[in-house]
Amino acid sequence: MNKSCAAFAAGLMLLTAVHLGAVENATLFRVFLNDGTAVVSYGEFARVGDRVVFSMPIGEVDAASGAAPALHLVNLPADAVNWPATSQYAESARFAHYIATNAEADYAALTGEVAEVLNSIVYIKDPAARLEQALQARRRLATWPRDHYGYRSDDVRQVLAMLDEAIADLRAAAGQTAFALDLVATAPEPPQPPPVMASPTAAETIKQALAVAKASDISADRISLLNAVVGAIDDPRNAVPSDWAKSTRKWAVGAIQRESRVDKAYGQLAAESLRDASQLAARADVRGIERVLDRTQKSDSKLGGQRPDLVSPLVAQIQLKLDAARRLRLARDQWREQQATFRVYQRAITPALSLLAAAQAPLEDIKKLAGNEAGTLISMAERLDESSRRLNALTPPAELKACHAMLLSAANLASTAVRTRRQAVVSGEIQAAWDASAAAAGSMLLFSKAQEDLEATMKLPQLR
Repeated sequence: MNKSCAAFAAGLMLLTAVHLGAVENATLFRVFLNDGTAVVSYGEFARVGDRVVFSMPIGEVDAASGAAPALHLVNLPADAVNWPATSQYAESARFAHYIATNAEADYAALTGEVAEVLNSIVYIKDPAARLEQALQARRRLATWPRDHYGYRSDDVRQVLAMLDEAIADLRAAAGQTAFALDLVATAPEPPQPPPVMASPTAAETIKQALAVAKASDISADRISLLNAVVGAIDDPRNAVPSDWAKSTRKWAVGAIQRESRVDKAYGQLAAESLRDASQLAARADVRGIERVLDRTQKSDSKLGGQRPDLVSPLVAQIQLKLDAARRLRLARDQWREQQATFRVYQRAITPALSLLAAAQAPLEDIKKLAGNEAGTLISMAERLDESSRRLNALTPPAELKACHAMLLSAANLASTAVRTRRQAVVSGEIQAAWDASAAAAGSMLLFSKAQEDLEATMKLPQLR
């Protein structure tokens, strides 16, 4: 029985004909457009969200040389592609590429692996262990075609038939007389894929580029493709029919000029619309921006709606300006409604503001420990206390509560700074002088911030 397994392994190796040496080149896929054009994709294409991106050759493609042709990056909307046809052809291209490169070597490796396992059975004494080794080899063979595009499925089935005979003998040797069902079935013969297309001629790649340009929804991409077409036609290395080349070049140049004129018109439309919308938003002119939006959409219609990739974000920006203008209009209306209340409050706090403004120079001296006369400190403390009492008695508008709180804190800290400085002068303690300095610094900071906030609130709201 061991001899029969060894003989089977030798026969298996004889059944394997290995042909290596093919140089691996980039696979030429096809992206099928909805108009039926099969565009060459040099290597795999990538579908990202609602876009498909791939590299297409424009000009001569010499697959035999292995040299990369002149490639152009293509970015198309996914809905411009016939995906069933594209996906089916991709499988064919992968299968053909696999056959031309790794298939035979992989099959040789498989048969060598199986033969090695079967040869090792000769040295296994336990019949049950020999049977298990043979069954593992069978499972490996049975599943291999499924993972390798069904390559050499017929050969695998023939090998499996011979292996099953050897396994039957091994079962008998192991004393297994009961019927055993092997649940690992062989892979069915895969459906025949569509034939892989030949490498395109230079003229065919140029025609494909023109089809892609027509399917593109981005003007810059269209112009880039058309320029590449003109360059390919002018390249002496690309053999194309002269009459066809002349008419095609003329059409491409005309299309580039038309695209450029449209780009210029849309660029001017975008610049004018955004400029006007920005100016009107700063004035809170809601109706004016609505007119700009309406004018933009009408101008787009007159131009044939040829730049949706530009107009869509342009309209979105104008709508943002419109929203900002509406918010600013509401803020200004609210501000005007509250102006009378603001002015009453401003008049009420004017004495306190004047006193705190006058106190900034003495507070600066206290902050720097630069010294103050005793009479100045006593007089200032009394006036600051009075200002604090008046500010504390006021009820500010809701919008100015935070500002009023800062003013009150500034007045209180100023009073504390003056009194603490006076105590330092009397006691001669330097720590008391530093405490007064800290209070003076805090008062000055709060007063400055309160002034800024008060001025901002009293001014007409502006667009930010």
